Amino acid sequence: MIAPMMQRLMIQAEPELVERAKRRARERGVSVAQIVREAMEHELGVDDEEREPLAPPLTHVGVISSGHGGLARLASEDIFEPEPFR
Repeated sequence: MIAPMMQRLMIQAEPELVERAKRRARERGVSVAQIVREAMEHELGVDDEEREPLAPPLTHVGVISSGHGGLARLASEDIFEPEPFR
């Protein structure tokens, strides 16, 4: 698929806001432009029916226990055979 034509946009923002955008872009490994596009899509919604709107940000992050110690090691060594679903 060919990327849609982008239009250049110049904005003015307070230095602290720009630094926050740069930090977020670094954390996610994307460009500041991508961060700004996503923020605009989130604020304005998505008109194009072909594109899905952004999912809301995660509100909870947690750690769980599977009850099977050492799964990561077993999976990396191709030892672990998962139990059938049914």
